[in-house]
Amino acid sequence: MRLGIATKVFIAFAAVTLIFSLVLMFGVYRTQILHGQLRALNHRIVPLTLQISDIENDLKNFHIVLNESDVSVLRRTLQLDPLLNTVPDDLGFRLEEAAAIADLTDLDTIPSSEIEPFREIHHRLATLQTRGEEFSEQVVHFSTLVLENDTDDGLDEEKLATLQAELREESRELDSRLAEVRYDLQQATDRALARADETERTSIYGLGFLSIVALLIALALMYAVVRTLRPLTDLTEAAKRIGEGDYSPISTDDSRGEDEITLLTREFNAMAQRLAERDARLRSQHATLLKSERLATIGRMTSLITHELRNPLSSINLNAEMLMDSLHDRGIDPDDPDVMPQLQTIIEEVDHLRDITEEYLVYARLPSPDLEAEHLDDIIQSLVDFHIWEWNQEQVDIELSIKDSPIPILGDAHQLRQALLNIIKNAVEASAAGDPVQLEVFIDGDRAVSTIRDYGVGMDEETRRRLFEPFFTTKSSGTGLGLPMTQQIIEQHRGLLTVDSTTGRGTTFTIYLPLEKGDLDSDNRTDHRSQATGSAAGVAS
Repeated sequence: MRLGIATKVFIAFAAVTLIFSLVLMFGVYRTQILHGQLRALNHRIVPLTLQISDIENDLKNFHIVLNESDVSVLRRTLQLDPLLNTVPDDLGFRLEEAAAIADLTDLDTIPSSEIEPFREIHHRLATLQTRGEEFSEQVVHFSTLVLENDTDDGLDEEKLATLQAELREESRELDSRLAEVRYDLQQATDRALARADETERTSIYGLGFLSIVALLIALALMYAVVRTLRPLTDLTEAAKRIGEGDYSPISTDDSRGEDEITLLTREFNAMAQRLAERDARLRSQHATLLKSERLATIGRMTSLITHELRNPLSSINLNAEMLMDSLHDRGIDPDDPDVMPQLQTIIEEVDHLRDITEEYLVYARLPSPDLEAEHLDDIIQSLVDFHIWEWNQEQVDIELSIKDSPIPILGDAHQLRQALLNIIKNAVEASAAGDPVQLEVFIDGDRAVSTIRDYGVGMDEETRRRLFEPFFTTKSSGTGLGLPMTQQIIEQHRGLLTVDSTTGRGTTFTIYLPLEKGDLDSDNRTDHRSQATGSAAGVAS
């Protein structure tokens, strides 16, 4: 399922809110538990402590009464007991109340580990309850014995002293036991408070740890959100680059999924690629247009200059010939070294200039090709057969290899022969005596390919860059129009002309022409390498 940017941001915000809410709820929950435990202990321990203290005070007060040896004073003291409350006649009931308060099993908020020390205190108070009841009965009996005998004559002082001593001993024992219980209660309370403090510290540490974890998770989620939105900055920078003409794409991360920014980045890259292709086409069209305009201007100028030069050159040539005839009629020997050679030189130079002007005129007025169904292999074969004698005179071997036959194309046979002848002548002129010029013709996919390779001196980068410029030549007598004319012919045939040259290792020209597929018969393709090579070699020899 594809998640949108808004959904991702909402999920991140909701996750951060939920995490911090859980941390807060944990802190509140732990605080409530601790508060409940302390409140429950407080509601039981404080009353229990007061109850035990009251019992101890009563026992201490009664102990003072028991220390009185004068019976009359003892009687008056017991008579004032309702006001002074010095006789603990309800000690059993009060110890029973204390034992009930010390029973913490009914408190759900306190864990069993906290209740265990108070269970022992409850048991001891319940044990003292029986002794307290017996002590209260003895105290009532002692009070009755003292108060019912108003005179000292009927009172058995020895029995009273014995009973008083027993009560005094039991009072001390009870007071000692209650002091131990109160001490143990204090110790249990201190331990419970210490554990409560430890629990509070643990809760604080846990809350702090969870807060740090929550903060780290929040930072991770924020980083994820920032990482999700980071491509927007790249898109902004890329938009600026496109405005400046830089159409380089933005790198995409496929692991991001299919969110809006990823889709926008891909569409942006596609748009940048289309803009780059359109810009390249516009630059190519602009360069082609400039080249066409430049060539058209050169052609017009060449045509005009050639037209203006043809008539004077013809007149000079005609007058020079008439001068030679006139001098001959007047008896001047044709072999006269002072006259005739100079006139002959004038005629030859005029002929040379006329040939150059004719070449310029042909370049300026190069017609559009008359495209017809032709076989490229036949055109090249006939061209080589016709000129092989000329190239043999220069001691250059022509090695022709036709790998596929027939090679049907749509073309102007005359213009293609002219283009191929210009390249082959350049290769022959660049080759040393005895070096081969290799011609190879074959089909590559939907194109007919022709390569012309020589092993001459090659070209440097500057020469190769300016090779197809009109009037650029490295020859002393060249016009610089052969290769530009050849390129123009190939382009008018919807083909491509390339050159690969290395200084000292030769040059290779490659011509690509589209096949005429309607006439292409794959069953008739055969390898004529040996036949064509043998034919060319036979002509050369």
